[in-house]
Amino acid sequence: MLWKRIVVENFERLLLLRDGQFDRILMPGEYRVGILPCHTIEAERHDARKLVFRSVWADYLVREHPELVSRYFTCVETSETEIAMVYANGELFRVLAPVRRLLFWRGMADIVAEIVTVIAGPSETLERQEAPAGR
Repeated sequence: MLWKRIVVENFERLLLLRDGQFDRILMPGEYRVGILPCHTIEAERHDARKLVFRSVWADYLVREHPELVSRYFTCVETSETEIAMVYANGELFRVLAPVRRLLFWRGMADIVAEIVTVIAGPSETLERQEAPAGR
């Protein structure tokens, strides 16, 4: 077995991948990770100061590892009838459109989301679009 030393800096978070599969999330610190011959280990580094987690692994984590998502992220989701006003440390940071999801790194800012219903439901929109003009 080979050992790889991985250092995660103070404002970093790291997704550890073994043979292309998600393994775990590493917080700041120094780690020694064992690797068997003919296997690979990859590290996807993220600057948590940017607050938003942007990765091809986001949907997978939400679906397959909800316990990790609740530990490491604040998840904000909207339905087709909602928008979200996301505040970071009390200041408006982002407005999330309908049918969206964003993960925000925990511990870097106090994230609060205000979900607002913008239409009563999808059928209300269809009825308005189907009404003939000028009547």
